Amino acid sequence: MRILNILVAEDDDQNQAMMRLLLSRYGHKVKSAWNGMQAVDAVKSGTYDLVFMDLHMPEMDGLEAIRKIREWENNEKHTPIVILTGSNPTDISDEYKKAGADTFITKPFDVKRINLLVNIIADQSETQLEQESQLYSNNTLAGAHLLDVQSAMPRFNNDTTLYRENLKEFLLSLPIRVEKLESALGAQNWDELSLLAHNLKGVAANFGANQLSMLAFQLDEYSRRHQLKSATSTYHEIHQNIQIVLDMGKKIIEQKEIQNPAALGGN
Repeated sequence: MRILNILVAEDDDQNQAMMRLLLSRYGHKVKSAWNGMQAVDAVKSGTYDLVFMDLHMPEMDGLEAIRKIREWENNEKHTPIVILTGSNPTDISDEYKKAGADTFITKPFDVKRINLLVNIIADQSETQLEQESQLYSNNTLAGAHLLDVQSAMPRFNNDTTLYRENLKEFLLSLPIRVEKLESALGAQNWDELSLLAHNLKGVAANFGANQLSMLAFQLDEYSRRHQLKSATSTYHEIHQNIQIVLDMGKKIIEQKEIQNPAALGGN
């Protein structure tokens, strides 16, 4: 399998770290872009075998960035582009195809599907990405655990030490995320609030904080509809949920070995 040059366009630090972890462990070279404009510039100035493109980013969203890239390529080349999204894929399927994306991956990240798509490119298979990607389902969040370590472990190669190290960074980021959510909500900056909630939704799910992820999903939806009362209520639920996740997460970090990850989840 050849080594690929891969661009990950994603504005959340921890989602970037997750993708880098998944891709670099097989030797692939990973570069980062933090918004759509950077992604377009990166593709124009470099040679990439594969691009992962988040849908919701500041300055320029993923679909617009894909359209810009396809316009620049002008049918003379075709860089495979995979959308990263926390949205329902049926809601964006027509949009991503019209924009020129090849397929999509839903958040939380499905390791098997990511590996499948990367291997298709690396092995230069003639099978289309869209067809092969359907081998794996795109289920949304199943269950609503506070912190379901067992469901998160495959994303960290079943390495409990690696999970704890990344979990520590996630926990440190939560108070900052809460402050930003509160500020955006207070200013009724709906676009900013939606983006912050969207990012929290994906990152929380990666660590098995499924209940927090679902609440963030609700906040994202209320933000898009400018529903202040519902958004405020959901923000307070998120704030309370985060306090519980922080307590549970700290206990996990302090453990020398996670004997039974499933026991650490809970409704």
